[in-house]
Amino acid sequence: MKGRPEFLVDERVIVAAHDRMIASDGDLSRHLRLINTCLECLSRLPEYHEEKDYNEITVLRLGVRCFNSGAAALRLLRCGYFQPAVTMMRDMLEVCCLMDLFTKEPNALTDWLSMTDRERMKHYKPARVRERLEKFDGIRVKERQAAYNMFSEIAAHVNPNGHHLISPDNLTRIGPFVEYSYFRPGIEELASWLSSATASFCNLVDTNETAALEVKEKFVDDLMEWRQRYFRPKAD
Repeated sequence: MKGRPEFLVDERVIVAAHDRMIASDGDLSRHLRLINTCLECLSRLPEYHEEKDYNEITVLRLGVRCFNSGAAALRLLRCGYFQPAVTMMRDMLEVCCLMDLFTKEPNALTDWLSMTDRERMKHYKPARVRERLEKFDGIRVKERQAAYNMFSEIAAHVNPNGHHLISPDNLTRIGPFVEYSYFRPGIEELASWLSSATASFCNLVDTNETAALEVKEKFVDDLMEWRQRYFRPKAD
């Protein structure tokens, strides 16, 4: 009988510490509840909705990609790998913008699928997608641009300013570590951008199937409750 495999790095203690942070913090618990609702929606809609053509298959695959990036980001945060977690969030944000464009420009999805790689890179690279979205909602696009730039600088791209997430208090750490000041904003950002991606996905999935509609309704209800608590309009 083979023994249990051994691993050089074991994150169980780190995961337990971060899970205790969630359990003892009402805000983090509510963020996690929304994250779980998003992941449920992203995973259930492809199961319940029967696609009619290749365009719909593509939309469902984009939703699956958001699920994978969101679930991976959550796991990486809990394990103390903050820089890779943010990289997953940037991927999710990029897909979110693309899905928003497909909603607002009905022919964009077909164009995106039919173009050559060179044409697609020219017309649908992330910066170009955000430029096209700006005419619909300039303020929201600027928020996404700021988040995308931040995620790129501190996590996805290699640059002199990109070591913050592995160097708490400017002391570089090797491997995963417990850090509330990184974990909390990481969970907050994940809840915000994963819910945006899930909303974009729901807007693209046009369905009359009861089970799919129920999943959408639950997501919208939980999202509205979360937004009312954390994004209340400012008084005049």
